[in-house]
Order: sequence, then structure tokens, then C-alpha cells
Amino acid sequence: MSVAAGTRAPGASRPIIAITSGEPAGVGPELCLRIVERDWPARLVVLADIELMRARAAALGGSVRVVPFDAAVAAVPGTVEVIHLGLARPSTPGKPDAANGAYVLRLLDRAIAGCVAGEFAAMVTAPVHKGVICEGLGAHDSMSFTGPVSYTHL
Repeated sequence: MSVAAGTRAPGASRPIIAITSGEPAGVGPELCLRIVERDWPARLVVLADIELMRARAAALGGSVRVVPFDAAVAAVPGTVEVIHLGLARPSTPGKPDAANGAYVLRLLDRAIAGCVAGEFAAMVTAPVHKGVICEGLGAHDSMSFTGPVSYTHL
């Protein structure tokens, strides 16, 4: 496996892959917590609100630890490393809130910027709710969100 320059933390042997946590009221945060269930050939870093991730981990009742990502520190098995981007409003599972639509776009923006800068080797997106994002953008915004793949090409 070849890895582009800049995609490894100092002393790291695995590429860093950014995972956006998706719609905060959906299954994305829980899916991201499950990444610790196996060993991966890359260092997986979740882009999310860290308190959201900690609350979901507690609700699931497992032993998953949620910690801030630090590229200079080796990953610890059983932990989910998070790059914190704050929610606009607290999120409740199953109750999407248009106020958090911009948050989902910030997750994508951060992952894209990290890939372009060589900080991340790749990005993965958890499920998003296009309708909630579009509603959150408001009627005066000319951008129409059709999904993460087309968004990365803007």
C-alpha cells in the first residue's frame, strides 16, 4: 500500500482516514463508535462533536472511550479519536434538527480540507439527511445539497 506524503502522523505507520459522523440525530455517531470493534490498516479519526460522541457511547453502555485526536500521540486500542466540531444545538437520536444542517457541512468541509492538505489519506462519510441540510441552508441560500459526493466537487 502506498501512502501520499503528509498522510502519516510523526512516527505513525498507518495512513489517517477521516470519518465524518454524518447526521447527528441518525445512526452515524453510533456507527463511528463501532470502528473500535476491529483492527484496521489505517488510523481512523472521527470528525464530530466530541460531547455528542461521548453521550452516544454512554447510551450504548460499552467500554468505548472517546478521546480528542492528537496526531503526535499513538492511537490506543478501544478508543475513538475525535476531531471536535461543535453542534449548533444538542442532538436527540431520531429527531433531526435543521439547525445542525450547517454542522454536517462543516464536517465535510473539514474532511475535504484535510485530504487536500495531505493531513488525511482519505475520507469516509456516515449517512446524512439531505432534506435537513437543505432546510438548514434556508430559502435564501442558492446552494442545493444533493449529497456528500457531489458536495466534494464544489
